[in-house]
Formats: sequence, structure tokens, C-alpha cells
Amino acid sequence: MKTKQRTLAVLLLLALLLGGLLWLVTRSNAAEEAASSAAAEGTIPLSNFAIGDLEQLQYIYGGETITLNYDSGSWTLADDPDYHLDASACNTMATALASLNAKRQLTAETGEDYGLTDPAVTVTVTANGQTSTFAFGTENPVTGDMYVQKEGDDAIYTVSGNKAACFELTKADLFGAFNPAGLTASALESVSITTNSGILSLNAVSEPVETESSSEDASSESSADSAEYQTVWRLADEPDAALDETKVQSILSALSSYVSAQVTDADPSAYGFDAPLATVQAATADGTVTLRYASNADGCWLMTEGDSSVYAVDLSTVQALLTTADQLKTE
Repeated sequence: MKTKQRTLAVLLLLALLLGGLLWLVTRSNAAEEAASSAAAEGTIPLSNFAIGDLEQLQYIYGGETITLNYDSGSWTLADDPDYHLDASACNTMATALASLNAKRQLTAETGEDYGLTDPAVTVTVTANGQTSTFAFGTENPVTGDMYVQKEGDDAIYTVSGNKAACFELTKADLFGAFNPAGLTASALESVSITTNSGILSLNAVSEPVETESSSEDASSESSADSAEYQTVWRLADEPDAALDETKVQSILSALSSYVSAQVTDADPSAYGFDAPLATVQAATADGTVTLRYASNADGCWLMTEGDSSVYAVDLSTVQALLTTADQLKTE
């Protein structure tokens, strides 16, 4: 009995020792991973602030100066506050600067430029009342890191290349695609489209789904109570006409599609809105929205009621809206 107890005690001791060794190895690996991650991002602090303290971010790229204001989680373009920004792209920029660490610090060699005379990107950030400016130069061909210099500091630093890459965006690149009318195909109840070909009016109608059981006993009250319904689209002036559902869905999708660019305070006549290709009245449970579509030499455009901006849309969007009633019919 005593021999068995001693054996169990030895086994328990070995288990505890193995558990301790496993914990030490795990902790060591975690520390190594953390150190490796820190080394990859750099350990020399150049900029550090809380995102909530950010006030303004300005950068110069490709000869274009972009100034972004930040307030309570919202971004606006300083010289064009109505411009619809891609918040994700702006947040990436803020994150890059909130914890900007350099990997190495160098003493500038005589005659060496490091690309800082004409920087690829120059960034100025203001957070918590403090302003810092960084010039990002050329890329080190061996490491892929970028040379950077902080205003007021003669030293040259190297940072991870992705710290500057997120700023290589023009104003057009910063546009955040969205649907300015706020429409979704499933919410539409009626659509009226006026073109040179006339007026196409469509209504969403709830109709019972034909099943084998319902067709066998169409007069049964219980059958009527349990009938399934679906939403179908019908011509307002020919509700019995069979329609090509694919073409109908193309119209609905066109009205709920995202725009790809924005021109604020535009001259509508310069974009063809003196003679729009299509004027749409789109109704949902929340009300009716008026949309106008036009084109010029640069492409196809959309304007929504109450919004002075002109938005770029695909040619396929306009083509879908120019479909006539006869083209929609399957017979």
C-alpha cells in the first residue's frame, strides 16, 4: 500500500513539474511574440495620443492638401464638409499616427537625401492641443521601411511602410460609397419613371402564392386563412400584364445602388440635368423621394431632391431605368 502511495505521490509531483514547465514555456512564447510584434512596429516613440483627443489631421500627397477634422467620432473634410468620407480610411490614418513608433534612429549622412527634400507624404496631426508634423521620404530597398523625419528633430528615423501608405489617397479616393437616396429594393412600394418614352409606373402588390392545395380547394375558408402571400410588381395601368421579373429587379436594384463619386455644389446644367434622362418618384412607407438621372461627356449622374451634390452612377443604372413598359412585358 505504502509503495502505491509513494508512486502516486511521485506521479503527482511530476505532473505539477510538467504543468509548471508548460506554463513557463507558454509565458516565454507569449513574451517573445510580444517582443517580435513590438520590434516589427518599432520601439522609438514619435507620436502617441488617444484617438478621442484627435482634433485635426492634414496631409499632403501628390500635390493635394487634404485637411480632415475629427469631432466625437465623426470626420469632415475641412474645405468641403458635405463631402461623404470613407470613415474607415480616415480611422486607419488616425490609428497609424496614434501610436507611431520608429524602428531605428539614424544620423543623416552628408549628401544623403532620404527622399525628405520632396517627401512622398507630409502629415500634420493635432491632438489634445499638440501639433506634430512628419515627412515620409523614400523606402529602404532592403527592409521595405520608410525614412521619416519629425519637424524640429534633426534625426532620421525608419518606420514600417504601412504607416505612410494609408495616406496615399486623393480626395476622390477618400469618398465613401453610399446610396444618397437611402433606398432599398425591399422597402420600395411604388416607382414612377418619366423618360422621353413616357411614364412607367409600377406598384408592389401582395398576391397569394399558387399551391397545389389552394388550387384544389380555392373556395375553402380555411384555405384562404392559411394562404401564403408574396410581393410582386405590376404595371399601374395594366395590372394583369405578365412582367419580366429580371428586368423589374434591375430597375429596383438601380434605385438602391451605391454611387461612386460626389461633386458638391455642382452646376447641374454642366452634368446634363437641364434635360434629365429619367426622373423617378420612388415611394416607401417613409415617403416619396425624387431622383433625377442625367449624363454628360464624363459619365452618368444622379441628383436627389434637397441635395445640391451630383453623384456618379454606372451606365447600367441609367440603362435599367430607361426600360419601357413594352420591354418589361413577357407577352
